[in-house]
Amino acid sequence: MEPSPTRDLDHDHNSPKNIPSDLTFEILSRLPAKSIIRFQAISKLWYSIIRSKDLADSFLIHSKTRPRLLFTFKHFDSRKRFIFSAPEHGTEENTSIARHDMTNSDLVYYIRSRPVNGLVCCTRGSSIAVCNPTTRQILKLPDVTLNRRDMYARLGYDPVEDQYKVLCVMMHDGFDSRTKDNIQQEHLVFTLGCQQQQEWRKTEFIDVGDPYTDVKGGICINGGIYYVIGHKKIARFDVRSEKVELINAPQEDMLNEEDIKKMIVYHRSDDITTINAHCWTLVNHQGKLGGTDYEEFCLMRLWYQEEKDESWNIMTCDVPSEWRALFRDIRPSSPGEVHTGEVMLVSDTLESSKPFTIYYYDMIRKSFRSAKVEGIADSEFRRGIHGIGKRDREMLCFPGHIENIMFF
Repeated sequence: MEPSPTRDLDHDHNSPKNIPSDLTFEILSRLPAKSIIRFQAISKLWYSIIRSKDLADSFLIHSKTRPRLLFTFKHFDSRKRFIFSAPEHGTEENTSIARHDMTNSDLVYYIRSRPVNGLVCCTRGSSIAVCNPTTRQILKLPDVTLNRRDMYARLGYDPVEDQYKVLCVMMHDGFDSRTKDNIQQEHLVFTLGCQQQQEWRKTEFIDVGDPYTDVKGGICINGGIYYVIGHKKIARFDVRSEKVELINAPQEDMLNEEDIKKMIVYHRSDDITTINAHCWTLVNHQGKLGGTDYEEFCLMRLWYQEEKDESWNIMTCDVPSEWRALFRDIRPSSPGEVHTGEVMLVSDTLESSKPFTIYYYDMIRKSFRSAKVEGIADSEFRRGIHGIGKRDREMLCFPGHIENIMFF
């Protein structure tokens, strides 16, 4: 996030005489991120170009056309967190190869929400950090004062002002008392890269009832951070205005008669009233807020919101009978939607010496498929200097990850 140097480099004595500066800039923006970062050592001029916001913005435009999957797991014994990434599978691809991007050796940070333009929000206790796996940098933010409260942090991006902000929500869980005084809820905001605002500040919460007492998931779409609260509400934090408001989650009565009959069979009950919102995952459905959930691993559902009137639409898809027993065994979750428009399902366990399997379902074509990701903590990685052993690990997977050469 350093100021951009001038791109008029034609008269610089260190510039190549036979390559125009604009062409050099365009070539750099199309190189692999690893090469760009290594080329910082060539000269002071190249260092300033590579560290400039102009190049970071140009690289990000190209990087968005190459979405990746982000994988992360932690090793408690060594207090390390490992981050891998792999290209998202195309519709005809059955395998992709993962790459080890970063090892965080300072603290075992937790990651609760998906990346935003390649940046990842991490938390541990009262500590909040933003990590860039591409540059292998970690930006630690000022600690917050918890006062024994639970803390949730989510990263967002405002495309209008071109700003990244972190939302921090703190409150007691409310088990002892549901009064506002005992919950002590606070909403704090931190702006990345703003020298005038290097501290947390309180933001406005549009109160439509009692404060909420839990936060599930998190996703940033078109300048808004969305997360699930309670059973029937979704919170939206507007990154630009820094205001939090609540919207209603979709209701079960939106299902058609055929799907209701299926659900009655699965539940063995005719008492179908409302969606259990805290069990489904928020997703980015073609630029719109959406959510996915399933019923007994037999019926998959995708919800998405129309932008004009904030109404909800729903699509359903039957899980093939041969997959149902598998899903009951591995109990997959749905972290989101990939560039093909398919929703992915993954297990939360990285099994020893086995490729990581991803399951995709297409709500339009009503089709399912599976693909593998190889190279995540394989035998060489496990037995080598990292020494993470052969035990299964808890795995987090996020789609839509992109490389970003922005430096903190």
